[in-house]
Amino acid sequence: MKSSWNLIGLIFWIALIIYAAFVVHNIGVRRSRIILNNNYSFSWKHLYKTLAQLIILFLGLGFMIFETFNSNIRAKDVSIKREYNPLVLDTNGKNSYYVKVLTQKTPNLNQSYSYLIKNKINQVSSNSSNVLMGDNNAINIPNFAFDWKKQSIKKLDDRYQKAWVIKVKATYKNNFLNGIGMHAGRQAHEYTLIRVPDSSFIYKN
Repeated sequence: MKSSWNLIGLIFWIALIIYAAFVVHNIGVRRSRIILNNNYSFSWKHLYKTLAQLIILFLGLGFMIFETFNSNIRAKDVSIKREYNPLVLDTNGKNSYYVKVLTQKTPNLNQSYSYLIKNKINQVSSNSSNVLMGDNNAINIPNFAFDWKKQSIKKLDDRYQKAWVIKVKATYKNNFLNGIGMHAGRQAHEYTLIRVPDSSFIYKN
């Protein structure tokens, strides 16, 4: 576990399992008493008690499943870290480029992007990245990743001559609610935005 806050979620799940066992046992005991006493008459009291226990159980189960397996990232639940770097021109002996597009040999034919920063080659999947070209400032990426406006892109363009990359990492905060879902301290998502002056700086393999 990344954080001790996640122990809260573990405790909640254990408590829910114990309560489920108690409900099943309690219903079984009441049924056995009815059979032993040969008392098969309808009882509103027993019905209400059973329904109340089952409703509490299913509400608790639904809440824990939602908090544990919900994939939607809420901005208030994560902390955002952004890392900016200028792109470095790479070459294959014929062309100079900032980004190399690689087609993966998979059934869905996903692509990946290779780029050079700080003399180190990085590769990211197109599922968690995007390439922004020329004067195109339309960003179609997760809302949590970029809460800044077009002016922010312009500042980076002026500084790095439209050749830069930003890596955005969202990490779940260490708090009670994230602890319930056992997400606290874990990486929620990562996204990379690559900026190039125009399409001529993209090499397709």
